[in-house]
Amino acid sequence: MRELRPRAPWRAGPSAVFLAGLLLLGLLSRAVSADEPIEQRLDALFGEHERYLAFFQELKDALIRDDRKKVAALVHYPLNVFAGRRRMAVRSPAELLKRYHEVFNENVVRAIKTQEPDTLFANWQGVMVGDGQIWFAGVCGGKDRGAPCADRTIKVITVNPKAPGS
Repeated sequence: MRELRPRAPWRAGPSAVFLAGLLLLGLLSRAVSADEPIEQRLDALFGEHERYLAFFQELKDALIRDDRKKVAALVHYPLNVFAGRRRMAVRSPAELLKRYHEVFNENVVRAIKTQEPDTLFANWQGVMVGDGQIWFAGVCGGKDRGAPCADRTIKVITVNPKAPGS
């Protein structure tokens, strides 16, 4: 007769851990469809839509009025500017004001003028204007954008002056 021994506790193998992780990820994050209204997309991604849409309108108004100081105040520094394959970092409002027309060129201004809030694109990285001419997102003061923080400020994080025109 075989001796009965207590069974060892169940241990998850690598595949079980992977499947459990996928299940948890699926429960915690919801797929955001491009067909959803922008308010729902922003709520799903960032937990709010009012501030993001208000920021978009504030930025659009400042660019249309050519209010350079206001635009400079809406930017997170260093600002990533991609001119084709070349990347430059604009490190301060003063530097942005010197290079304003290089960064916010006709292509960028046209993209924001023609952009309607209900056709904005949003993903985990932020909100895109036009065909990528401008990206804005919630940032923490002096911290990495991906780090958790209680009070995110919405700022322009990237400008692509040579993005395909609308």
